[in-house]
Amino acid sequence: MDFFKRFWKKYSTKQPRYAQLDYSRYFELSAIGGMRLERRYLGKLALPKGYLLVCDPLLGLHDALPYTRRVPPGQYPVSLLVATGSLSKKNAMLRMSFSEERPQRWELALLPGQEASPDHADDAYYGFTADAGIGCLCDAQVQQYFNLYLERFFKDHPDGNVYSTLFAAAFEKNGGLGANFYLPSSPQMNAMLFHTGYGDGIYPAYWGLGKNGNICSFVIDFLVL
Repeated sequence: MDFFKRFWKKYSTKQPRYAQLDYSRYFELSAIGGMRLERRYLGKLALPKGYLLVCDPLLGLHDALPYTRRVPPGQYPVSLLVATGSLSKKNAMLRMSFSEERPQRWELALLPGQEASPDHADDAYYGFTADAGIGCLCDAQVQQYFNLYLERFFKDHPDGNVYSTLFAAAFEKNGGLGANFYLPSSPQMNAMLFHTGYGDGIYPAYWGLGKNGNICSFVIDFLVL
């Protein structure tokens, strides 16, 4: 995808409530548009409350809000879809699966106060903002523990670097593209960390809905494909 298409997708003021794409299909392909596609399993994410949030863990974790939809508390598998071209390897999508049912449609994930009409959002582009080129997927309860842990980290290391000290080793285990990060202070709590496609930007997320409107899946589109 060329620069202008990526720019339009990121900053267009008209965003459909339901995606025109079948995201499940991408995870079934081995290649597209000259890029090889690889599915990389990160592990299971604990959702003790069932309220999911996505944010930049270095700059937005403190005040990030969870999405309005709720899923049954539990542990659910998370995978990255990695696109490899001639010169680079990038995260194209992230998927969390809640059941084996194949989604029939993909609904834009919204935060409290956000509304979208059946056709277009109200002149707003909805997605999470990455300012440091990485994202974090976690439960709202885990967010609270994560924030407390980071507060203690900076108290003990005023000039500390969170990425190099806490995250880098976890990223290395998955080739540098994603990490299943368990909080040292609360080992039953974890968060999925990932690099965001082309880096800084605004990336939409979608709920995969089944025939009866139940949530089957959750996808973040990094606007690579």
